[in-house]
Amino acid sequence: MWGIIVIGLACGQAPVEIRNPGFEDADWASAWKTWIYKEGGDPVIRVDFQSAAAGRGALRIEAEDPADVALGQVVRLPPGEIWRARCRIKTERLAPRDRTEVGAALHIQTAEGGTLAAGDSRFGTTDWRESEVLFRVPAAGAAKIVLFFVGYGKGTGTVWFDDVRLDRVADGKNPRVRILPERLTRSPVDSKQGGQFIEPLCDLIPSMLAQQVASTSFEEEPPWNFAFRPEVDRRPRPWYPSGAVHTAKYALDTENPFNGKRSLKIAIEAPRARAGISQDGFYLREGVSYRLRLHLRGEGNVAVRACLHGGGGLAAEAAELGRAGAEWRPAEARLRARRTFENATLTIDFEGPGALWIDRVYLIGDDAVLGLWRPDVVAAVRELRPGIIRFGGSAMMHYEWTQFTGPWDVRAPLPMPYWGGIEENFAGVEEFVRLCREVGAEPLMCVRWTGKKPADAAAQVEYFNGGAETTWGSLRARNGHPEPYRVKYWQVGNEVGGPAYEASLRGFCEAMRAVDPSIALLSSYPSDDILAAAGGGLDYLCPHHYGCANLAAMDADFDALERRIRAFGGARRVRVAVTEWNTTAGDWGLARNSLQTLGNALLCARYHHLLHRRADAAEIAVRSNLIDSFCSGCIATGPGWLYTTPVYDAQWLYARGAGSYPLRIECAGGAALPPLLMEPDLSALLSADGKLLRLYAVNSTGEAIEVRCALAGLGAALGAARFVLHDAERGGSPEVGNARDMPDRVRTAREDAAARGGEIVLPCEPFSLTLLEVELAGS
Repeated sequence: MWGIIVIGLACGQAPVEIRNPGFEDADWASAWKTWIYKEGGDPVIRVDFQSAAAGRGALRIEAEDPADVALGQVVRLPPGEIWRARCRIKTERLAPRDRTEVGAALHIQTAEGGTLAAGDSRFGTTDWRESEVLFRVPAAGAAKIVLFFVGYGKGTGTVWFDDVRLDRVADGKNPRVRILPERLTRSPVDSKQGGQFIEPLCDLIPSMLAQQVASTSFEEEPPWNFAFRPEVDRRPRPWYPSGAVHTAKYALDTENPFNGKRSLKIAIEAPRARAGISQDGFYLREGVSYRLRLHLRGEGNVAVRACLHGGGGLAAEAAELGRAGAEWRPAEARLRARRTFENATLTIDFEGPGALWIDRVYLIGDDAVLGLWRPDVVAAVRELRPGIIRFGGSAMMHYEWTQFTGPWDVRAPLPMPYWGGIEENFAGVEEFVRLCREVGAEPLMCVRWTGKKPADAAAQVEYFNGGAETTWGSLRARNGHPEPYRVKYWQVGNEVGGPAYEASLRGFCEAMRAVDPSIALLSSYPSDDILAAAGGGLDYLCPHHYGCANLAAMDADFDALERRIRAFGGARRVRVAVTEWNTTAGDWGLARNSLQTLGNALLCARYHHLLHRRADAAEIAVRSNLIDSFCSGCIATGPGWLYTTPVYDAQWLYARGAGSYPLRIECAGGAALPPLLMEPDLSALLSADGKLLRLYAVNSTGEAIEVRCALAGLGAALGAARFVLHDAERGGSPEVGNARDMPDRVRTAREDAAARGGEIVLPCEPFSLTLLEVELAGS
């Protein structure tokens, strides 16, 4: 058909079909989906049969009023392969109406809209010229061809597109390389390149806690504002009436609550009738004692009881909590689990007549780390060896850190306006710092900028780092920690920028450093003027690298950041801290599941290779997020269970290389493709003493590749260990991951490897990350 191009592939692969690639068919809309954002009149989109570059027609887009227009078509291609997209573009008086840099251009995106590669943008008046982009096919095997009139902003003028083509690039593999003793950077790979990220985000913090009660203070909980699978994202665990409920009256009472805005009142008129409240969903481990603490007041001198039960009987011996008087008082009990339960029930009840008010209820096992954190979560984080953990994120625009300090009893649960839901307020800033110390990571604290002044940020620094004799340090001491925490890394704001931010930044830096001159200060979004605005007060520029599958764009951003540092850094050594990164920040809905796949882990691994090559600049890189978080976490939990996702294993492998230096790798005969597109993607790290070589290889294709590596001047190999992150079932697809009932589908296998002399062989399985650790005799 003259309106379709079919590209033949290898035997057994479906052909690639581009519909209406030359716009010979006037019905362009049946093949190309359109996105239009406009001011004023509609742009005119039609096939122009008078101005074609090839064939009879070309697509013409004309906008008299500012518009952002893009056309896209998704094509199916073999995962991991390298392809070239081309099209011809002509422009006439194309002008941007804002700061956008995307004019008439050819882009390649994932099916969900993440940029993989971008051709050059054109403005003004230009004749027909071909645009070309190289790209790697995503793990899902789908790529979107996107034709931009003007993108990520608006413009006016006319653009023509014609002759859209795709070609498979056959020579993308490097079967023979030389590893040279030449260091690419002066600095070694820092352990903080394996940073992790925590913020008050829906289920993120609760999934880490040993505290199991939901709705601890009976507060109204707003809905979550985001979703992956809304049917099951939230595990509903309501309090519900239990016992002789027909004799009782239940009410949420806003008068005189102990904590927050309301407490629960239960009134029973019938003598000897017993009623109360229950909540399901408690995981109990045999032999562990669980500390129950709650607050009571009452009428009628009622005696209160608590019990854990399930499976047809008591899970622990019932506990008498004493009588509830007219004033609020705490009550405690330790309930020892008789056996392991996956879904026990907590019941609190009393006998009438009388009334009982209940508030701030929590239950924590004695095996909790630091009295709060799940031991399996802490063990998993410690094993991951993150050099730094950041506390920050979008929640910071409303976050009042002082409300998250002090005794748990009096901390009120607080709604989280940005993400939605409520934070039960057990893990605040202080608990976060203690957790970091427990797992051997540096804490990175993001202070709120929105609506705050420099003195507010200085107070937070003083709380954590000031002596016990200082105003805020004395409050910390009264809260149980006389010694300063000595938090080094502080970021001023999250995802904020613009003139107001830049004008305030010097004041924030000076006020915070006046409290503690030893701290390191990080920016929010790094603009061209931010270093000058800070007056020499910044130690790090902090981009967010979402969309890291587009390695060329990330590499270009590092170039731009380093240029700014050279131009405006002054005497202070300024480095880069990528304080959030992942393949996507959005893709809400079911597309979010891609973050838990082997394919996503391989994309993240390639970004780590870029970080290796940028070790002089990129000291810190914080992957978003640590746990759960609508699939972005590298750890997933539920009541009594935990599994890790493929990217956890990838980051565990890269943590092994901290402290080593990246080396130059040469491809035999010269590289046929840009380094970011070579297959497999290789990174070589050498330990500081020159005795251990780590060779990382990412194979994103469905074919096995064997790479022969010559050790040029590094000394002979004495032996090696091989680690392979792969699909244990060899399913032939990167679109696989782990689950509660299949926690090891994607896992790392270790084996001894034969490696002797001056050449080693590195076998790379399909869709895999391989680490070869080679012991060297030394040069």
